[in-house]
Amino acid sequence: MKSKVKNADGVRKLGLIDIAPDCEIEINKQIYDLATLSKGKKVVDVGCGFGATRDIVIQAGGEWTGVEPFEGGGHSVIGDAQNLPFDKESFDIVYMNAVLEHVPDPGKAFTEVARVLKKGGVFIGYVAFMECFHEISYCHISFKGLENFSNTNGMKLIKISGGHRFGIDYHKAVLFYPLSFKFMRSINAMLIRSLIMLKSKFAYLALLFIRKKSNEEAKYLSNLYYKVECLRQSVGFYFYITKN
Repeated sequence: MKSKVKNADGVRKLGLIDIAPDCEIEINKQIYDLATLSKGKKVVDVGCGFGATRDIVIQAGGEWTGVEPFEGGGHSVIGDAQNLPFDKESFDIVYMNAVLEHVPDPGKAFTEVARVLKKGGVFIGYVAFMECFHEISYCHISFKGLENFSNTNGMKLIKISGGHRFGIDYHKAVLFYPLSFKFMRSINAMLIRSLIMLKSKFAYLALLFIRKKSNEEAKYLSNLYYKVECLRQSVGFYFYITKN
């Protein structure tokens, strides 16, 4: 007799509220401006590469420190995200752009960020999620992962932004490489957002007429569905985290 148990079966029934991150969710929007945040602040760019953020921070009146684990970059300090060579509460802002997925132990990286960040400081950046293996990537982090790592290290995920690009359009570009499909990615992403938005409209009607929700609750839940569905399929996230 064949088993009727499916791999995805679980003992919990999770709803939309359970899945959604407890923070402000933006879709296809910028949630921070490094220049504005850097005014008069001490900023450390972990995994700074060739130092692309140096001029942004300095021109804004901030103090910039770049960290890379390898020689040859534009960094000022040798170190890695899991072992930052700084005293506790040394910086106002920690910046990591497409770095966390390349860290073998992202939980340890979050602990280090919390250690070197001043109280009330900000941890910002971008992390891959529905992006295929690239370079040496270890842990592509979900929005719930960002929330959990923040909470367990005395920090709080305040804002997250996804839906600018999606795993689907990214993987198509990788699949057809070396043919260039980059010019189609923005169009594909727009179509995906439009489809998810259409699904959210049907969800609104179902909530209103089938589940008998109030108009206000149906609007809230259908809008949340749109945002969470975009996050679930996003190639990666921009995040804004504060230290308590």
